[in-house]
Amino acid sequence: MKYIGQPTPTIDAVAKVTGEAVYTDDLRFPGMLWGKVLTSPVAHARIRSIDTSKAEALPGVRAVITYQDSPKTCFNRIMRWAKDGIPATERVLDDVVRFVGDEVAAVAADTEAIAQKAIKLIEVDYEELPAVFDPEEALKEDAPHIYPEGNLLKAQRAECGDVDAALAEADVVVENALSTQMIHHGAIEPHQCIARWNRGDYLEVWEPQQGVHRVQIMLGQIFGLPYTKIAIHGGLIGGTFGGKDGVLLEPIALLLSKKAGGKVVKIRYNRTESMVSTYTRHAIKLYGKMAVQKDGTMTGFEIRSFMNSGPYCGGSINVQAAMCGKMFKVYQAPNQRFDGKAAYTNTPVGGAMRGFGSPKVFTTLELLVNKAAKAVHMDPVDFRERNLVRPYGLDRGANDTLGNARVHDCLVKGAELFRWKEKLAGKAAKETDRYVYGYGVATALHGNGVAPFAPDITVAELMVHEDGSVLLRTGLTDHGAGTYTLMKQIVAETLDIPFDQIELTHSDTHTCPYDMGSGASRNTWSGGAAVETVSRQMEQTLRAVAADALGCPVEQVQHSDGAYWTEGSDTRLTRADLACYAYDHQKRKLLETVSYCSDHNAGSYGAHFAEVRVDKQTGEVKVTDYLAVCDVGTALNPMLLEGQIEGAVLMGMGMALFEGLQLDEKGRPINANLKKYRLPRSTDLPPISIHFVEEFEQGGPYGGKSIGEASIVPVVPAIVGAVNDALDADLHVLPLTPDRVKAAMEGRS
Repeated sequence: MKYIGQPTPTIDAVAKVTGEAVYTDDLRFPGMLWGKVLTSPVAHARIRSIDTSKAEALPGVRAVITYQDSPKTCFNRIMRWAKDGIPATERVLDDVVRFVGDEVAAVAADTEAIAQKAIKLIEVDYEELPAVFDPEEALKEDAPHIYPEGNLLKAQRAECGDVDAALAEADVVVENALSTQMIHHGAIEPHQCIARWNRGDYLEVWEPQQGVHRVQIMLGQIFGLPYTKIAIHGGLIGGTFGGKDGVLLEPIALLLSKKAGGKVVKIRYNRTESMVSTYTRHAIKLYGKMAVQKDGTMTGFEIRSFMNSGPYCGGSINVQAAMCGKMFKVYQAPNQRFDGKAAYTNTPVGGAMRGFGSPKVFTTLELLVNKAAKAVHMDPVDFRERNLVRPYGLDRGANDTLGNARVHDCLVKGAELFRWKEKLAGKAAKETDRYVYGYGVATALHGNGVAPFAPDITVAELMVHEDGSVLLRTGLTDHGAGTYTLMKQIVAETLDIPFDQIELTHSDTHTCPYDMGSGASRNTWSGGAAVETVSRQMEQTLRAVAADALGCPVEQVQHSDGAYWTEGSDTRLTRADLACYAYDHQKRKLLETVSYCSDHNAGSYGAHFAEVRVDKQTGEVKVTDYLAVCDVGTALNPMLLEGQIEGAVLMGMGMALFEGLQLDEKGRPINANLKKYRLPRSTDLPPISIHFVEEFEQGGPYGGKSIGEASIVPVVPAIVGAVNDALDADLHVLPLTPDRVKAAMEGRS
């Protein structure tokens, strides 16, 4: 193929690195005001009174809003579509605050400095209420209630076979636990938006946003306006990883604009505000049990989880459901059970983050697998090889096919490339008085899209102009992964057209057709399939026009190198010729549109291998070698795939070794800035080797699958497993800080 499979740089790379690219923060409007948000200093309280008079009297202040100016409509900040049915648990501003960082009031002023000064002049009298910060504690009978009906957001249980019988009859039963922390997305670009409430109740928002049409739907519900009166203009995104999905600042900015007489209002969160008042990766507690026979056959397992949702539903139900569904897709054990509870607490809100729950459930499962292998005296690779699913095997959770699941191939190839047996045999020889070494392996997957759990819809439109150039319009958002580059590759391959003849539009509700949102690893799988489908429709249309122009049956039309002809004729027609012929003779523009809905959800699998070095003096863990073998279907753009995998490994290292948003006993963040919050650095990055297992996946564009989320899922269990191997320990509280590692070495873990 000319374009698919070729390593192709992202189309906006030069503009980004030279500073030419325009982000939301670069936008300015005449008379634009600056907004600032006052947030709660307490974890749970009722507002007795709020006095904004001093702020309103400050010169340069144009609007102040509180819960008294807010619609009473309850909403959910993350919805997939209009009838999603997930709990609506929050208002734009409320007279009850439910975590430190919850929004209390907002100000719009002539300058950012004036707005910041005005915020400090607002006087709030809080009636402090009891708070709870741990999801297990929140579900106890004597826990303080965040809502009158209690703190259970959602219980989810799914089972195949009889897990209890498998545990009772097993030769060996092993157990484990895992505790993870809230994690910040760490995008370079903090959260922000620009909004205007125009006359006639026409709303406009400019922002970095993963799902412009979803925001349109949610704002329509909040304000009771038709979708047609709400325009969301998406732009370049300076990183998101799930953190710029759904409604956050938009309603506040719009209410300020309305009160300020329709002036444009810009709100720009600083790093601390982005860390605390938007989303985090869910903190969670998980418990596992596994039943194994002496020959290494896995007969059953269960995972119990307690998810910390924070005080609002957000995407927690969907994350828990995703954890549940994916858990059944990796091992062949006939008896499997997931028992999860998502609980409301008074901590920052849990939301979507790269991997969407998978890193947590598979870390628990893979560490449990390591324990089981050790208990029956088997090599961890050999144990997995015996029990992993095979291509087109049974998804026991959904009672459906797994598709072309190549996790076994990934494991076998990875063990060979990593020289697994050789490294294990030489481990003792590498150790010194100061350093010990360990090796870890993990297998896992992530899904592609949201089918069959929700309508997974992308609308794509392709137009051929009379000069032969092509315009692609979709609602897809490129959140930094190179989506637009890949879409151009698909069009170029299908129509046999050079890159410089293709243009596409950024996501925008009023200039682009519908897309349900760029999350759930659906850009390549669903969006790419939509673009391939509409491109193939256009190819058929071009052939039909060529047949009409050449006076021959359509099946006789030949096409190569951008030209159309028929045998025996010297006439060769270009796309421009065909577009002009259609315009002049057929009286139409060459335009094709498809509303594409994915009908199934393939798995992108991987097997990762890690070598770590543990400093016995300091407790510091250094990842010294890493291999990721990934099941990608067709490698549509190897360069983009490698970039996603490398970034995922670094992000997974952060979760395993460094990161966690910490709260004090009152629920106040104590490390909500990048001086105290330890993100992984380039100096932490080990040598990373990447290998693709390529086997065509039916349903993906040109047989391809997504990798951006799948590639983070095995990272944490591979690294934690390697540390446990080095120390012969059972570390299970993340991150593995030097203090925790030293405690394990001293036998206190």
